[in-house]
Amino acid sequence: MPLNVFAFYNGLNEQARGYPYLKRYGRSINQLALFQIPIQNNGSLIGQPSRGLINEAHAMGIKVLLTVSNLTQEGKFSTSLMRRLLRDQDFANLVWQNIRNLLVEYQLDGVNLDLEKAAPADRSLFSRFIQTWSTLFQQANFLVTIDVPAKSSVDPLDVWKGSFDYSAIGQAVDEVILMTYEEHWPGSPPGSVASLPWVTEMLNYAIATMPPQKIYMGIPFYGYDWPDGGGAKAISYHRALELARRHGAPLRWDPIQHSTYFHYGTMGVNHTVYFEDPRSLKDKMDLALSKGIRGVALWEMNLSYPQAWEVIQNYVLR
Repeated sequence: MPLNVFAFYNGLNEQARGYPYLKRYGRSINQLALFQIPIQNNGSLIGQPSRGLINEAHAMGIKVLLTVSNLTQEGKFSTSLMRRLLRDQDFANLVWQNIRNLLVEYQLDGVNLDLEKAAPADRSLFSRFIQTWSTLFQQANFLVTIDVPAKSSVDPLDVWKGSFDYSAIGQAVDEVILMTYEEHWPGSPPGSVASLPWVTEMLNYAIATMPPQKIYMGIPFYGYDWPDGGGAKAISYHRALELARRHGAPLRWDPIQHSTYFHYGTMGVNHTVYFEDPRSLKDKMDLALSKGIRGVALWEMNLSYPQAWEVIQNYVLR
């Protein structure tokens, strides 16, 4: 059975780098999440999506959602904001009304909740909150999707994952975006951001705890460049190829992680780069197809490249 495609569009208008890819490959996308509208401490929302962008996507048959987050201006997820949302009913109602009003005003199809780093001790409160908001949005005829960190066990004390009760959340929402990336990150040793064995393990746990037909498996379009000593920087497919060419570094395939990597040196510092490419993408698409889940979620369109879409088009429902 073909896969649905959920794509994150990092921006609210046509100026985002992902826009040309939306124009060219939009027919391969089922749902587009405009990222992101942050919740403010007074309950208001910052940002206005482009009506033209929404209309273009709708004309291609794409459902358009708004990603609402608890990200601060510094790019950190606010635990204190989550604490207030979970405990102050009037505040939670105000925020919900503001989101609903935005969805109605811009004729959007639903919401993508990117609410991260609620305190692990607030696990039950967080589940109840998601259940309440899901019911309210669904009663207003809006689709409810949520982003959840990838995990392979309950892990109730984990700072990032502990508050997410897969079973309770999976029952409440319409769709779940499994963030199967960041296995390796700037502070870790070099490696794939989403190795196939790791993604498989995370996906198997999600399938065992949530309805498979609601699950979108996250797929990254990026990698990292690690200098010796750590502190990696994110790198796109095109940038990785350019860097390898410039330094004459041969591309290698990691058969265990199912990822492409290379080494290079500059200014006396050795670097290791792992990045996602069409080969690793195909392996992940095959995995998603074999598991009978709803589809894949692409992070994110600004990092797109034509070869990726050529792979994706072989699997889509459209």
